[in-house]
Amino acid sequence: MVELPPPISSVKTVYKVSDFLSFLTSKTLVLSPSFQRRPVWKPGAKSLLIDSLIRGLPVPIILIRERLDLEKKETIREVVDGQQRLRTVLSFVSPEAFDDYDPARDPFTVKAIHNPEKEIAGKAFPRLPPVVQRRILGYEFSTHVLDPMTDDRDLLQIFARLNSTGAKLTSQELRNSDFSGEFKTLMYRLALEQLDRWRSWKIFTEDQIARMKEVELVSDLTISYMEGIVAKRQPKIDAVYKQYDETFSAGEELSRRMRRVFDVIDEVVGRDLAETAFQSEVMFYSLAVLVYDLMWGLGKPLTADGRGKATPSSLRADLLRASSLIRSGDIDADILDAIGRAPVDQARRVTRHRFLVDMVRG
Repeated sequence: MVELPPPISSVKTVYKVSDFLSFLTSKTLVLSPSFQRRPVWKPGAKSLLIDSLIRGLPVPIILIRERLDLEKKETIREVVDGQQRLRTVLSFVSPEAFDDYDPARDPFTVKAIHNPEKEIAGKAFPRLPPVVQRRILGYEFSTHVLDPMTDDRDLLQIFARLNSTGAKLTSQELRNSDFSGEFKTLMYRLALEQLDRWRSWKIFTEDQIARMKEVELVSDLTISYMEGIVAKRQPKIDAVYKQYDETFSAGEELSRRMRRVFDVIDEVVGRDLAETAFQSEVMFYSLAVLVYDLMWGLGKPLTADGRGKATPSSLRADLLRASSLIRSGDIDADILDAIGRAPVDQARRVTRHRFLVDMVRG
């Protein structure tokens, strides 16, 4: 008979933001026990969390350990997981409750990229409409309360497991964790808008979508639209996310153009795309770059430019012909090489692009 150690006991409950604020002001909430990380969230991540509460979206659970302070005859609540979430919300609502609050470093507001409502974006908590203040204060965090007898060694093990994963994160999943600002938010929004098309065109599997592969493609396309065709390199994408994390002034125009590219693709070959060579991520990238280049030109400034130039009336026939040649292999060896080997290399991307441009321009 296998002897198992007794399970760690916990109670599932909910606490409102106002409850946690009461705990904090009464000095019965310990946000930073020794095993917790220090608060390091950037303003974008803080903004995104507050907007999630305003919208009533679910957020990860809070895990605390309660213990009884016999001298003070009070219940003390130590945060095992969720310190940064709670600190973000409570410092937004009541910064004066923190002894270490730094008015030169810590203030933040909800960014317009996360919530464009003029009554919300850029407003400190006291300036928000009462209905919004009540929604934040009344937001309920799902909370697991550990038994007071849970010792520190168990807490360290729990914390380590909560902050680890058996699956290696993809580069885009890491970016999702590291960034919450203008560029990241826009890339996710633009990718999400095309969800039905990703599925109908069969560019990505459901598992790839779940792991944010389509967001990475939209990010890759954006860089090529802004800079011209470049190799796909994860450090390059990371650098662009970092460069435009705080502000991305061209976001509105980029959004308009990206949506127009996808609309044109859908109008021209959408109903057949899943049966063409453009169904692969490699060739879809080249297709989306081609359409953008025909309409606005690659690497040019993202200034307001309406709907761009009209695409050739023969575009559908040209693309289907190109697809047929690719599928049959009846094309030059260098083009086949550019499709099948190291397809994210800059030179091979350029080779594919020139092939499609030549097909369209006859």
